[in-house]
Amino acid sequence: MAALGVAPPAGLTGFGELRLSLPATKVQWLALAAGVGLGLVGAELAWHHPLSGPLALAAWGVVVLLAALFWVKTPVLLLAPLPLIGLAPWSGWITFEEQDLLVTACGCGGYLAYALQLNARDRAPAWRHALVYSPAVLVLILAVALWTLLSVKRGFDDAGGFAFGWFHGYHEAMNSVRNAKAIFLVLALLPLWTAAAAARPRGFSRGLLLGLVAALAAGSAAALWERLAYTGLLDFSTDYRTTALFWEMHVGGAALDGFLVMTLPFALLALLRTRSPWRFAVGLVIALLAAYAVLTTFSRGVYLALPLALVPMVLLADAQRRRAAASGADSSHIDSTLGAVDKPMPRLAKIGALGMAAAFALAAALVFGGGGYRGLLALFFVMVILLTMPASLWLPPLAQRLTALLMGGVLALLLGGASWALSMAVPKAAYVLNFIATLCCAALRWRDEPGRQRPIYVLLVTTAWFWLLATMVIVADYWGGTSGRWTALAAGLALAGVWAAMLLQPQLWPLQKAGAAGWRKRALLVAGLLLVMAIVAVLGGGSYLRDRVANWKEDGQTRLTHWRDGLHLLHGGEQWLLGKGAGRFVSSNLYEGPADSQIGDYRLRTDETEAFVALTGGKHMLGRGEQFRLSQRIAAPAPGPVTITLVSRTAADANLVLQICEKNLIYPDRCSSVEPLLKPVRAEGQPETGASAWQTSKITLGAVPALGGDWWAPRFVTFSMALDTRGARVDIARIAMQDSQGRQLLANGDFNREMARWFFSSDRYHLPWHIKNVALHVLFEQGLVGLALLGGAYALALVRLSFGRGRDHPLAPAIVAALIGFGTVGAFDSLLDAPRIGFLFFTLLLLGLGLRALPGEGVARVA
Repeated sequence: MAALGVAPPAGLTGFGELRLSLPATKVQWLALAAGVGLGLVGAELAWHHPLSGPLALAAWGVVVLLAALFWVKTPVLLLAPLPLIGLAPWSGWITFEEQDLLVTACGCGGYLAYALQLNARDRAPAWRHALVYSPAVLVLILAVALWTLLSVKRGFDDAGGFAFGWFHGYHEAMNSVRNAKAIFLVLALLPLWTAAAAARPRGFSRGLLLGLVAALAAGSAAALWERLAYTGLLDFSTDYRTTALFWEMHVGGAALDGFLVMTLPFALLALLRTRSPWRFAVGLVIALLAAYAVLTTFSRGVYLALPLALVPMVLLADAQRRRAAASGADSSHIDSTLGAVDKPMPRLAKIGALGMAAAFALAAALVFGGGGYRGLLALFFVMVILLTMPASLWLPPLAQRLTALLMGGVLALLLGGASWALSMAVPKAAYVLNFIATLCCAALRWRDEPGRQRPIYVLLVTTAWFWLLATMVIVADYWGGTSGRWTALAAGLALAGVWAAMLLQPQLWPLQKAGAAGWRKRALLVAGLLLVMAIVAVLGGGSYLRDRVANWKEDGQTRLTHWRDGLHLLHGGEQWLLGKGAGRFVSSNLYEGPADSQIGDYRLRTDETEAFVALTGGKHMLGRGEQFRLSQRIAAPAPGPVTITLVSRTAADANLVLQICEKNLIYPDRCSSVEPLLKPVRAEGQPETGASAWQTSKITLGAVPALGGDWWAPRFVTFSMALDTRGARVDIARIAMQDSQGRQLLANGDFNREMARWFFSSDRYHLPWHIKNVALHVLFEQGLVGLALLGGAYALALVRLSFGRGRDHPLAPAIVAALIGFGTVGAFDSLLDAPRIGFLFFTLLLLGLGLRALPGEGVARVA
């Protein structure tokens, strides 16, 4: 059919003339139907968004347009904003969320662009397709999807039948949809991605990598903001585990943990592959931000998962490069962007590298213990100067190097003694001397003349570095006193011995033959130094992680007991075989579990006149963190008293806790609270056993201080309601709140918009909300058959990407690492009950079952 030429919109002239054609094949007609269907679903969801339907619809339309223009790289649009788009604490939506809008928008725009052949490009021949599924794999994927669909039906049945609701909680039927939807969201886009990988194999791979790295950057930046706003960057003692913007952790869980272990491998792989200095710098910043986020999760599962995942990734990436080099001996069909394969490091160089790493780790622990952060920073500059030592130092013969070493040590000892005396006499002189010594070392490095033997230059460099080492000890002594002095001195002697051995024996120096890529190796080593410093600071600078590590045995026993109690909720062979149904663990645990697992809840109810919320308290031991809270994010009230008007009823005495706090998700701070005792009020002639009458209460919430944090690190302000009486119930028909300036602070206080804008949390009592193991989670919801199907797909993806057709795809090592990391963290938490994490997992799993390298081209660099 004739193509239609359409003038491009303003600002898109770089695309040339947009070409549209009517569908010409059955596949294109199916794509058109899929695009229209996803468009109808997405527009309906956007229009019902609790915050603003028109605004959500407009944003959804913009994403549709972007997806149509860049349909090959829709993974960027989908994955990059993933950690930032959870607005449930503001909207009250948990069954549906912004991720669903994003998927439907990308699917609508992408399928329409494919069907109408928008800017169509020649389809690559079949042998160049980067995403191909064998019939057996397709059958396996279909079986997993159908079995998940069966678990949704069983979940509906267990909940008493299907009932649609925009604001259902964890106990109602729509929670089955929430728990199971992730795989179907990915499947909705998989045909589009298959077409994209056929049309632009490398473009699709680059889009996937860019989307995952951008997602990691966004999630790590959110974690950095949270620490900056709520604890301070270097506070590692406060009982505060980072949650970033993953609202799914409002009842505990490991959403952030799973996100980090599945995205960090892609950033590290890009860092190892890139040859561009500016991209390397950006990647290094992202990796360091992610490392900080990892450390501040204080998650033992993440700390275990990353080594288990990254070691195989490095081995698989190295095997890829070696296979590429071996197959391209004639260099005729290797991607020229790969560069030369690095030669293996000699054995003595490996020993030297290990010795240097061990000496620095020991020195960091010793210096930080006595000299604090200032001593650790001085040690860092010592190591940076060491890593930048020029190769010309090893040109003079051994006798001259030995002489320079001995004389340099003596001169540095004299300079160090004079510097110590000056630091005792002049305040802050220790820091100034350390800075001057660093400048001297840098100036000498700049004056290097490669290829020339200069024994005097070796003497000067050695003297300056030993002096810098001495000033590091002086800084630690100035800051930490006697303990800082002796621990830093021991660290300095260890480093001095390592450098002396390397100067005398060149084969021990790991960077002796760094070549043109030496700057990359040095930059990676400096990043490693920063990571070691961060680990030392977390372990030595705060007691929280040490306490968590010390309690691993008790926590493990608690987890085993919880797993056993959770499996006892499966009754009979049918439930063991088929599962109890998607999303049914929380409700089953509430009604059938131990008494201390009966948590608080809320339900929206209506009577003859109005809607109201029935708020109940748990039957477990209640404390400030264990209460079930119904909350709403509000604007910061004006300082002064806050007035609350409450219309409620109760059948028995109940303590209601009303609070305004600075709070991101589960850690309230700077709270103002009031705890009115609500008593039943009965109308004249009403029996004592009947329902209580509605009563209106006016409550003053003290003098609320200025809240909201600083402009550069804002804090969220949250109002919450909770019951401090075990097993109590309070019905709330209306609640309004005014600050000292008369501003109304609450939205939907009469619940006429159902539970829009209301959110709930259980800040510290988490076990009843999760079975805390991803395999047991699948077993509980889908039975042994579902576990076998998903486990088989997981194992097949790992084998295929490690040893099969997909092993030479450029992203294969990172996907393997991500899946291993997911499995390791999943050994201690459910993960799949967080839809965004489930979406990320199924994206990597299903792509891993089909990705393959382009034949004859080795490993393409996609960074």
